[in-house]
Amino acid sequence: MSIYQKCIPDAYHASIFEIPYQQLKEQGIKSLFFDLDNTIIAYDDKELKEKHLELMRNLKKEFSVMVISNTNYKRVALALNQLNVPFIWHAKKPLKFGFHKGLKKLDTKKEETIIIGDQLMTDVFGAHRFGIRSILVASVKRKSDRKITQFNRKIEAFILKKIAKKMPKLYEERLKVYVESH
Repeated sequence: MSIYQKCIPDAYHASIFEIPYQQLKEQGIKSLFFDLDNTIIAYDDKELKEKHLELMRNLKKEFSVMVISNTNYKRVALALNQLNVPFIWHAKKPLKFGFHKGLKKLDTKKEETIIIGDQLMTDVFGAHRFGIRSILVASVKRKSDRKITQFNRKIEAFILKKIAKKMPKLYEERLKVYVESH
């Protein structure tokens, strides 16, 4: 599988609130890994809002839920302080380290797990390198991206152009709406 293929998500949804979680369950998904920053909340938000807490509490009834983030412990712990959800901080995505640690912590299997995130270069590429499925969502507030994420977005733009040229059907199905939403 080429680097470009590894950057194509298995699905795209406008937000974490629009994902058909029941369908995922029917497909055998038992564990949900979520990115935190700009997937659940903006980088400049400190804590989850009530709507996020409600969604996560409902998902915990049906799935094992975990947050896997590249940010620091203090940021993740503060954001999740009202929610009893395990997390991996400084996950080093797209490296396999955080994904492996997450599977071990939840005692789950790759084929039963999916990651939901807002970045091709960390969440989608990392998931596919590790061998799990991915859902790409639009960034909550892209203007709040940190410098490293802004850099990743430049690489992402280059890769998106290559995917559009080399795999137009997959681009049309899974990435065009994402590109147009930003």
